[in-house]
Amino acid sequence: MTIKISPSSVYLNTATINKPSGKGAAPAAAGQGNPSQPSASGSSAKVDLSPVARDLQSPDNDIDLARVQSIRQALADGTLSINPERIASGILNDVIDVLKK
Repeated sequence: MTIKISPSSVYLNTATINKPSGKGAAPAAAGQGNPSQPSASGSSAKVDLSPVARDLQSPDNDIDLARVQSIRQALADGTLSINPERIASGILNDVIDVLKK
């Protein structure tokens, strides 16, 4: 199975799935599927992404690229200070939040 996701598509929340035709598979009927992405070997299906998935695709995400670069530089220089207690505490707090739901 091939999944094609086109960010240049008019619909950013749509993906096309092409299933290859194999032994016993019915051939695709003419005119089916997405006309901009024809599938010669299978059928096409429209997939709607969840609001969370659409938010993840947003260019306005909450990643601080300057902070990421400073962490990369600290790793390269060997000066990054890692606090395992803080990491463990964060993981435990996330688990507690999940279990409360």
